[in-house]
Amino acid sequence: MMRKFPLYSLGFVLLLFVQACSSQKELSQWALDADTAYDSGDHREALRSYELLIEGQSAGNGSPEAVFYQRAGLSAHALGKTNKAVHYLEIARHTPAADHLTYAALAKSYRELDNLSREITNLERYLEKSPEAPGIDAMRERLFETYVESRNWEQALGLWPQLAGDPSGNEELLEAYFHIKTALEKEGEATAVAEQLLVLNRANRVALDHLAKKHFRQADQRYCREMEAYEENRTHRQYAQLLQALEVVNTDLHIALDYFERLYQSNPSAEYATYLANIHERFQNEERARYYRRQAGD
Repeated sequence: MMRKFPLYSLGFVLLLFVQACSSQKELSQWALDADTAYDSGDHREALRSYELLIEGQSAGNGSPEAVFYQRAGLSAHALGKTNKAVHYLEIARHTPAADHLTYAALAKSYRELDNLSREITNLERYLEKSPEAPGIDAMRERLFETYVESRNWEQALGLWPQLAGDPSGNEELLEAYFHIKTALEKEGEATAVAEQLLVLNRANRVALDHLAKKHFRQADQRYCREMEAYEENRTHRQYAQLLQALEVVNTDLHIALDYFERLYQSNPSAEYATYLANIHERFQNEERARYYRRQAGD
């Protein structure tokens, strides 16, 4: 026997059907509005519409489309809404919608939030998952900078040959490369890089500081070593050797003097004044030595 449904039940089912159709129609319109706004660069309207879509699909016990999260995040990023961008993009990152734009926006957002480790993670994801993306060179250069900033020296050194163009012609990158060589205790290579820096910019303070101290240290060590040898063996031959050594010492001191004077002009610190006083004393220029002693606070 056929079961009869009360009329009010049929009406209720019909009402639910009409509401569902209306809701689905509304969501489709929001999706169209959101995509149109996004494609035209109207990120404010795009974000508003994508958030309505996400809320609407979630309210219907559905799962919002991954692309809605991705585009909502990118729109929020374009509007400077960093925390909101991270929220949506982190959801999108675990879906097939994640692409190079997702990782680039996440990296930049974490940079704005001063979260270096997460910036590095997303830069690495960008390079791994989108090696042919149009922005790969800039992302690789930024990853190199973050490795240096976080003192991941070996990773930075490995990335150096992969940088686009000739990074040794870029003063900022070359200075970072110098810090890598110094941190890894590659003294000779660091000196070579410092000399390259001075070719790019004769006033580069990092290079001047390194080379000034290197030449002063060489002069001091050679002077002490040769004087000690002469004191132990006061012969004409040893004296002749001492005179030859002192010529090299004086050459190193003149180079150091030039570099320290340039440094002192831009940064008249007590440290540089002390070095200058010591050099002038070696040259028996007492007046200049006293001047720099006073500047050093001695």
